[in-house]
Amino acid sequence: MSKKEHILDIAESLFNQFGYNAVGVDLIRDQANVSKTSMYRYFGSKNKLIEGVLLRRHQRFQQELTTAASSTEGIENKINAILNWHFSWFATEDFQGCLFMHALAEFKGHDEAIVKQAQQHKAWIKSLLLSLFLTTQEDAELRAEALITFIEGMIVRAEFGEVSGQEEHYRAMVHRFIE
Repeated sequence: MSKKEHILDIAESLFNQFGYNAVGVDLIRDQANVSKTSMYRYFGSKNKLIEGVLLRRHQRFQQELTTAASSTEGIENKINAILNWHFSWFATEDFQGCLFMHALAEFKGHDEAIVKQAQQHKAWIKSLLLSLFLTTQEDAELRAEALITFIEGMIVRAEFGEVSGQEEHYRAMVHRFIE
């Protein structure tokens, strides 16, 4: 693993655990066991590091969600695959909510580049959901908006620990919600 990837791993973990504003460059440097010079050589600033973390996370989620959706046939199965991906994510030891939602909350009005990155990530997810409905459903835009709204709410509920053990309940709600 490259030094840059190692710094991104450490920063992502710390931002996920404590939030963006609560984590300083010195903590990331110390945890990554690199010099401040290396940090700034790779990223230039803390905000550029955050952008790097978000870009890499977006690319990972994009690949994983695309794989989940394309792993099966039929709209119900594709939706279940996307829900299952989310349920698996919620069950990970380090799940602390959505880094993109947290970025929007911490940087709205302060850093347009980070806010734009968070918005683009959510727009991509909506486009993925829209693609599921376009070929088979009327009101595809409305259904995609309903599904992303439900999933975003489910992420928040998972952050409060309210989803674990309730997967079938949430799956049934989603299918009823988008009928």
